[in-house]
Amino acid sequence: MLLLGIILVGISPLLSAFALGDEDRLLVDISLSTMLCCGLFLGSFTAASNLGDEIRRRTVMVLLTKPVSRTTVLLGKFTGIAFSLTIAQLSWMATLLLALRHRTIHAHYVEDQAPVLWLSIAAIAVALIHAAHAHRRGRSFPATLSRNCACTLVLAALIAWSWAPDGSFRLPWTVLDSNVIWAMVLVHEGVLILSAVALAASTRLPAPATIALSLATLLCGVIVGSLTRGTFWSRWIPDLQRLWISDGLIRGGEISLATVVWASLWALLILSAVLSLGAALFARRDVS
Repeated sequence: MLLLGIILVGISPLLSAFALGDEDRLLVDISLSTMLCCGLFLGSFTAASNLGDEIRRRTVMVLLTKPVSRTTVLLGKFTGIAFSLTIAQLSWMATLLLALRHRTIHAHYVEDQAPVLWLSIAAIAVALIHAAHAHRRGRSFPATLSRNCACTLVLAALIAWSWAPDGSFRLPWTVLDSNVIWAMVLVHEGVLILSAVALAASTRLPAPATIALSLATLLCGVIVGSLTRGTFWSRWIPDLQRLWISDGLIRGGEISLATVVWASLWALLILSAVLSLGAALFARRDVS
């Protein structure tokens, strides 16, 4: 799923090249959608195969025999899932920044750019080679590859954005669009909420139902934000439109710091509520 997300985000310049103007905005929209979908499935699969499988196989009893509460176990599982998702999202974010630096096919031939494609290929190649070498020494290949991609792709993105078209050096944050950065952060917060939903559901439901519930939460959250805001039903479903601001970016809108802060506080509140529900469900689950 990590490599799939990198590939899909990486080819977004090809897809956005078919737009009639505003290719970069469409590139961002396609990439953010890819990050959301890949993060959703990665988080759901991880949650379903983590705590849910341990409950069904009764292996969770090994943890519960120790002096730790079930809430601590649940929070520990979520912390691990959130860390894994953050590492994956860093790789996808860096790939999006590399794609923006490379720009679309049409724009690439207008202005000389840094050799972004070669930097990206080199970053992934180094990550794969090191992960394969670590696997031969007994380490986990997926875990090592995930960490390697995050490090090498972020480094490649920093190098690419430090390379001005005339070959001079510049500070990356002086030319990066802060709107894109904030949009990626908010998408990641949405993925964390959906992962928390999957983790809470995995305490009671099998893996297919857990994944289906996470997907339904995403769809309902988007519908609530678009159609039913302010109605009775909207009180019981998180309005994920608060974290999806890609539509505003396409229309040329700006993201203020206050908007990001309030959206992040809302995401933290929803995340706390979902994890509290998961802790309550897990506390009443018979695992013996």
